[in-house]
Amino acid sequence: DHPDVATMRNNIGNVYYDQGRSAEALEAYDETLRIQRAALGEDHPGVATTLDNIGIVYMNQGRYAEALEAYEEALCIRRAKL
Repeated sequence: DHPDVATMRNNIGNVYYDQGRSAEALEAYDETLRIQRAALGEDHPGVATTLDNIGIVYMNQGRYAEALEAYEEALCIRRAKL
């Protein structure tokens, strides 16, 4: 898939999140992440942004360990690339 597809899936995930549809948001973000990693590489800053989005959903669900894992992975990417 093209990176623009990932952008659109991310936007859809944002809508689901704003509607309180966390499971659907996570599905959209997971697809975004899959596309980004395949098209842009594991350490692209866009991957870090998507991991942030996933962390936000987990945090708001009270899934703190999973949120922390997503945030820490995003931080590693940002430290290496920015």
